[in-house]
Amino acid sequence: MTKAVLWTAKDAETATGGKTTGNWSVSGISIDSRKVSKGDLFIALKGPNFDGHKFAQASLDAGASAVMVSDAAGITDTDKVLLVDDTLDALVRLGLAGRARSNAKIVAITGSVGKTGTKEALKYVLSQQGKTHASPASFNNHWGVPISLATLPVDAQYGVFEIGMNHPGEISPLVKMVKPSVALITTVVGAHTEFFKDEAEIAMAKAEIFDGLESDGVVVLNRDNMHYFALARRAKELGLSNIKCFGTDAMANYRLFEANIVTDGSAVRARVGGRDLEYFIGCPGEHWVLNSLAVLGCVDAIGADPLRAAQDLADVTPPSGRGEISTVKVPSGDGTFTLIDDAYNANPTSMMAGIKVLAQSRPGEGGRKIAVVGDMRELGDDAIRMHADLHHPLTAMEIDRVYSVGPLMAELDKTLPAERNAGHFDTAEDAIEPIKADLRAGDVVLVKGSLGIYVSKIVSALKSCGVVEKSTTVQD
Repeated sequence: MTKAVLWTAKDAETATGGKTTGNWSVSGISIDSRKVSKGDLFIALKGPNFDGHKFAQASLDAGASAVMVSDAAGITDTDKVLLVDDTLDALVRLGLAGRARSNAKIVAITGSVGKTGTKEALKYVLSQQGKTHASPASFNNHWGVPISLATLPVDAQYGVFEIGMNHPGEISPLVKMVKPSVALITTVVGAHTEFFKDEAEIAMAKAEIFDGLESDGVVVLNRDNMHYFALARRAKELGLSNIKCFGTDAMANYRLFEANIVTDGSAVRARVGGRDLEYFIGCPGEHWVLNSLAVLGCVDAIGADPLRAAQDLADVTPPSGRGEISTVKVPSGDGTFTLIDDAYNANPTSMMAGIKVLAQSRPGEGGRKIAVVGDMRELGDDAIRMHADLHHPLTAMEIDRVYSVGPLMAELDKTLPAERNAGHFDTAEDAIEPIKADLRAGDVVLVKGSLGIYVSKIVSALKSCGVVEKSTTVQD
């Protein structure tokens, strides 16, 4: 199937202010030469430790239709070059042009936890109602958002954009590029606390997402979050009066009545847009229940059909690294174990959610509940205490064995009861072989940690033993 053209040479030249002599067209955008697809525009970004210009010709050799560079030295396919003054600035210009030519209804999402999962769920249910584009993976920063906008198809009906931050002032310029009609804050908790005085300051940083809304835009907030009133007040200060909320509170526009949480998801009874609904969300864990209401709230706010979306939530599964569940062959011996891949990121709130999912799992005969937990980054002065305190939920929820990874998790190693402590390791690589040797048929294994501790390497090593199937069921 031929991909649709995103940019012609002339259109890209006009959008970026660059120069090209070619007559090419591109169907995608890449900034990683290792992941270039046929028909891509490769953009040679520069960073403190890398320079994409070194890989420009290699990208063309790999099938890229053109490259955007500020220096064409070493490129032999001179008719496939878009020459610009600064590649990051030109990427931003391309993103702005992509947004300007689109009539899509746009939702922008931020929050301390749940951004990517909610984005993926919203993308899926909207895609059942019209052509939908969304940020890939966690493309939520100063280069990810422009790429997401630059790849927005002209004929898309809906767009879903994730916007992240770890410092004040980072969301505002990004959301002004996106110009959403709906802005969602999933929740505000203690993430990135290293860079903020307190949670109230984090909340105001998240509130920057309102900066991209016009006066008739819709704000969707978590009514159960302690920062709801402060966020609603900030929205009103900016002239935004259309404020919707989700949660268990009786005043919530999208109100949870009841949830029956089972191993393969949750059966939910809720009121959405004045209508009582019953639906199933195909993602395990109670945190997905409120996430599902956030999704339906955005569907309603953007003018799509929340009833159909509620029905389609049954087919939503967790993204890779954010709760994806696989059945994997035991490394040594017969049988299989269940792997919960939640290795993309971690903070105390999401760590607790992951542990709860593991606690609610049903191991097979002779199997155990095993947690592999890595450091939670960017927690500031409270980091040591927060890691040490993890022994409380791990013990109370009767997790059978706990492997801890990273220098901060050494604090957990000190406090964890000996009968549950399977060992501490400085690096993810060090933990791989002991974990593989320990596994047996029927085990359920959660792998959770911040991106920078690389517990995803443990996931990859375990999956290399042979994935039998992927599912949403946390049981043998």
